[in-house]
Amino acid sequence: MGKDDKEDSGFGFKDKAKAEETLRLLEEHPLNYRRLTVRGLLGRAKRVLSMTKAEDKIKNIKEAMQVFENWLEELDKNKEQKTDKKPEKKEVPKKKEKEDKNGDDQDSSSDSDVEMEEKAKKPELPPDTVPGLGFKDKETADGTLKELEGRDPDYQKLAVKGLIGRAKRVLTCTRDETKLSNIKEAISIFEKFLDDFDSMHLSKQNNPYLSLGIVKTAAKLTENVTEQQQSFIAAYSSVNGEYKRLRTVTAANGEKTWDIVRNAALKELKEKHAEAKLFNDKDEPTTEHLEMMLWAYSPEAAKVKKYVPETKEDKKEDTENKIEDRKRRSSARNDDDSASKKKKE
Repeated sequence: MGKDDKEDSGFGFKDKAKAEETLRLLEEHPLNYRRLTVRGLLGRAKRVLSMTKAEDKIKNIKEAMQVFENWLEELDKNKEQKTDKKPEKKEVPKKKEKEDKNGDDQDSSSDSDVEMEEKAKKPELPPDTVPGLGFKDKETADGTLKELEGRDPDYQKLAVKGLIGRAKRVLTCTRDETKLSNIKEAISIFEKFLDDFDSMHLSKQNNPYLSLGIVKTAAKLTENVTEQQQSFIAAYSSVNGEYKRLRTVTAANGEKTWDIVRNAALKELKEKHAEAKLFNDKDEPTTEHLEMMLWAYSPEAAKVKKYVPETKEDKKEDTENKIEDRKRRSSARNDDDSASKKKKE
């Protein structure tokens, strides 16, 4: 990836702040892409250091490199931990293996059926990127900005920067004058959007998501849960707490997606509870605070994570249900066999 592509995407290593912004922008991309990009930026940073004499620039670039190196180190550490936790494969006794092959072990057969059914039932998660975005011409650019309206500000900026980068790459391999003119008009519209975005400090309006587990805990701490909030929590659960996928999950009204509905609701609540106390003397969320937490948001997310436990999925109950289901299958199979024998007799 060339220099222009990196700058178009907003990635860089000018200083510590730029490096942190780069990592935040990269969160929208697959892990392998993020790793390769960070390593590439480190390589470029080292080359720039070898040609730079200004002390302040050297200091800033070194701080940016440290941010990237820490990120890579943390990534490798997490990878090692996952590898260490990988369970060892137990050797199946020959007798048991023979029984499985002969089909005499009905429980094992039943397990296989359940697993196959579970896989068949497992729904595919919706995509996490908004469809219909483009840079073909002025109309397409206007439609793109309309499609991004009301969504998370950070996502809007990232999407537009990505489109500008792609548009500029297309320009280098296009000769048709009409197409060139149309794409340049689209780029101009996007660049104006970014200028307005920065001048109005719209990033401050971003509403970072609390985890699904904390949202479920908040729902248990209050009786004042509206139908709309219940529907939002259900939608958040349906995507397994992967908030980016809410961009393509339509809300109950069938018109807007949940990310847009959430931001609109939070805008009202943030104005309404601007002066409200968020925690009581026992470090418990107040009623006003819980009202925002039900939308997976808190002005003091770090403190919420510290004092509010996450509600975990009840895996024990799920396992018991599967065991009971297997027992019923096995019992039904035995009953059928008995009935068949009696009929023959």
